[in-house]
Amino acid sequence: MTDHILVIGYGDTGRCAVNSVLTSQPDARLTVLDIDFLAVVEATANGATAVHGDGRDRCVLDLAAVDMADRVIVAVPDDLAAFLIARAVRPYNPDAVVVVVIREPENHALFLSSDVTSVHIRPPDERQT
Repeated sequence: MTDHILVIGYGDTGRCAVNSVLTSQPDARLTVLDIDFLAVVEATANGATAVHGDGRDRCVLDLAAVDMADRVIVAVPDDLAAFLIARAVRPYNPDAVVVVVIREPENHALFLSSDVTSVHIRPPDERQT
């Protein structure tokens, strides 16, 4: 692999993940994928390569080089969208570590039964953003 990290979703959680990567692994190849054009602009200004589009779209995932990613962090605001994104990622890169951040604790088992490597539940005070 190439030490490539793909972050899908650049809200508060995705931004935090990007900042953490930039601090701990300044040489990592970091790509952000988001449906919000302003988030893409902000991610680019923060030092990441950014792709505008939907993480469920295979063409967009190809543009974001998902097949080369060592890790994929899914940090979108909707658990169903996160599940569909994780399912879309896996065929392109069966060896990647896929981490999903979810909002609703009751969805935890659903994600663990899929091909997701790790599931994190957002603390209650961060679920509104």
